Amino acid sequence: MRDAPLCRRTGLGAGSLNLAWARRIVGVLANRGLSEVEVAPGSRSAPLVLALQSFPEINARVHLDERSAAFFALGYGRRARRFAAVVTTSGTAVANLLPAVVEAAASDVPMILLTADRPPRLRGADANQTIDQVGIFGSSRVRFEADLPVPSEAGLDEAAELANAAAERATGPPAGPVHLNVPFEKPVQPRSPDAVWGWRPNSGRQAVHEPGAAPAAQALDPLAAAASGLARRLASARRPLLVAGPSTAPDADGPVLVRFAARHGVPLLADPLSGARFCTAVPGPGDPDGGARHGSPVVCGAYDHFLRVPAVERRLAPDLVLRTGRSPTSAALEAALERWHDAVQVVVDAGSAPKDHQGLADDYVKATPAALLPRVPTARRPSRTGGGGPEPSWPAAWARAESAAWLALEDAVRDPGNEGAYAAAALDALPRGSTLFVSSSMPVRDVDGYGRPGPRDVHVLGNRGANGIDGIVSSVLGCAAAGPAPVAGLLGDLAFVHDLNGLLAARDRDLNAVLVLVDNDGGGIFHMLPIRAFEPAFTPCFATPHGLDFRHAARLYGVPLQDAATPDELGAAVAAAVRRPGTEIVRVRTCRETNRRRHEVAREQVARRLAQTFAHDTP
Repeated sequence: MRDAPLCRRTGLGAGSLNLAWARRIVGVLANRGLSEVEVAPGSRSAPLVLALQSFPEINARVHLDERSAAFFALGYGRRARRFAAVVTTSGTAVANLLPAVVEAAASDVPMILLTADRPPRLRGADANQTIDQVGIFGSSRVRFEADLPVPSEAGLDEAAELANAAAERATGPPAGPVHLNVPFEKPVQPRSPDAVWGWRPNSGRQAVHEPGAAPAAQALDPLAAAASGLARRLASARRPLLVAGPSTAPDADGPVLVRFAARHGVPLLADPLSGARFCTAVPGPGDPDGGARHGSPVVCGAYDHFLRVPAVERRLAPDLVLRTGRSPTSAALEAALERWHDAVQVVVDAGSAPKDHQGLADDYVKATPAALLPRVPTARRPSRTGGGGPEPSWPAAWARAESAAWLALEDAVRDPGNEGAYAAAALDALPRGSTLFVSSSMPVRDVDGYGRPGPRDVHVLGNRGANGIDGIVSSVLGCAAAGPAPVAGLLGDLAFVHDLNGLLAARDRDLNAVLVLVDNDGGGIFHMLPIRAFEPAFTPCFATPHGLDFRHAARLYGVPLQDAATPDELGAAVAAAVRRPGTEIVRVRTCRETNRRRHEVAREQVARRLAQTFAHDTP
């Protein structure tokens, strides 16, 4: 083997090769922007862990649970929009990364997985802590994967090339998870600690190719035809509608969507995870006409309530639907889109997977809203004789529906029995620039149904790629690691139980986060479904009451917990907690069945108000 001379020079054998190999990999990734690494304990990954010590620009956090480590990296990547890395030992430790990988792949979130392994000669040979890690995540889930060779002096450049390729593919577009499986021979570490602490990367670290501005600009050229085509559709549409679903880059897409709605006079239905519902959009330099605005946009957030009213849905039927991002959170909006099948529907999304599971798209543009929409010329304004452009009454009709719905919801957003009121209170309590991370199941639906649009500049994120409730605590704390602005998480008790180990990361006092825990002793979303009538199976198998008092769990992990009994109390507690350092929990206790009934009452009130509002309208 060509590594023999190096072994003789150092006298450290395989351990020196392992460390040099790991340093080369980590060095390339650091050169590509790696600054955050989540480390799970284990022996085989020792070279990677020791290599991290040589790069002071990298912050390495230790997590005892690999699943929590991966979701922490996911939360970091989702907010920072750059990759974190996860380092694990071999065996089932690697398998625990799969849930976060599934979500990262579906959400186009960058992530690098560095999994240590036994050398190939020990695989399938009854070696301890050895499983088949090659391709464990499936080629459809990772953007790039490589099973590195066993470390050798001759292969150092190959290791660097694979690390560089992994970083490039993780960044995208589309971004996503990548997997480097790194086998090591024993002894995994050098004989002397001096080999670790006495080395620092030199200024001549290997250069890597960074894509230049010119290719990126050229890549946008094909969008000119798409922008012109969309402008023509807008010019001929009388009832155009913009539906903004959850975005991979809500901070970039949200302001663009709001400006587009204002400039073209198109009502905007803004999912809370789109970036458009709560942003302040100022004129953008990339907009046509220098970013001049043509009026205030109609941004709607109560559509989940008023589109459940058949007469209103028919009255607001569009002839053109422009959709961005993933499918909307609202089931009522998704159903309406299907019933509006006669309308021309255009999907704009640059993600790795198509966003048209209902098969409604007449046209599909592979682009981000931020790249395409500013290039769409302003459509011809409506003339007095009824020429092109939206009907003059079209945006006003949506504005009337939105206003009437929020008037009907005034009691609901203060009702202690309605969990949506706590979602609204948490939003209202957050200062500008904050991030609210919402769990799947009821929390994201409550923010969707009770989070009133407005320029509050709160960024709402969530794991909506695969819509799981696992890893939420870790994802919230990962978001907190990505920047100094306040972070709050809104989650239910089952999601909290699922990731209790994620609270271990809260030992880092630099992670400033507030966990708003809605504790209804089980799965409240199932009370909204027909399965609730199927007792005796429903309560133990679906509602799943657990009877746990989370004050004890908070004490175990050293996280302060306080209770709030009303939406006002919750808002005050959250507003105070985000100003303090560290992680805290604010808990509200609710009743699943009461919550279901209060949701029904709120929808009935909206239906009555909307019936009155549109009583004399004709479709």
